[in-house]
Amino acid sequence: MAWRFDKCVTHGEIDNTVRGRVTGKLWLLGREEPMILDLAGDAWPDLAGCALTFVNTNPRPQPQYDEGLSMQQTGSVGDITASQKLKRLLVPEEVWMKALEERRFHEVPWVLSNSLYLEWFSDRNGRVVIQTTDYDLTISERHWEADPDEQAAQQAINEENMRAYMDELGRAFGAPEEPEADEGDK
Repeated sequence: MAWRFDKCVTHGEIDNTVRGRVTGKLWLLGREEPMILDLAGDAWPDLAGCALTFVNTNPRPQPQYDEGLSMQQTGSVGDITASQKLKRLLVPEEVWMKALEERRFHEVPWVLSNSLYLEWFSDRNGRVVIQTTDYDLTISERHWEADPDEQAAQQAINEENMRAYMDELGRAFGAPEEPEADEGDK
């Protein structure tokens, strides 16, 4: 379970112009001060070495995130990209929700679009994900470029962060841990 508050973000900035560090600010509806990001790691190659600014042209309240969401986010980068493919529905939300209820979702028109996907593993809130096709994006010139070895290393770190998060989630919900191997089992 992730914190997903993309609808109430009004605008933001993500900066990966320094290798190994993603910083940023996210402004949320109803909050005077921005959320501050300070994360270890790098974005995917499309944003690595760049600064990204974005604007949500239609922000909406998400009151379920008024409590408990830390405005100081530290931790590790997950997947950060502006090139993930996602279906973007071409009708208002209430139209496709009605189609979903009536099991006519296959009739809803859509296009495949690039989406902004910001994922990080917060020291305070666990997994946080912003995933949307609704923001207007501006990407700066590249300050540095990750080589294939750096890209592979970041991908391995992201996968390990997700594994650790899922293990922690499993423990929180009472899933039994796998027993450690006995000397006699080797």
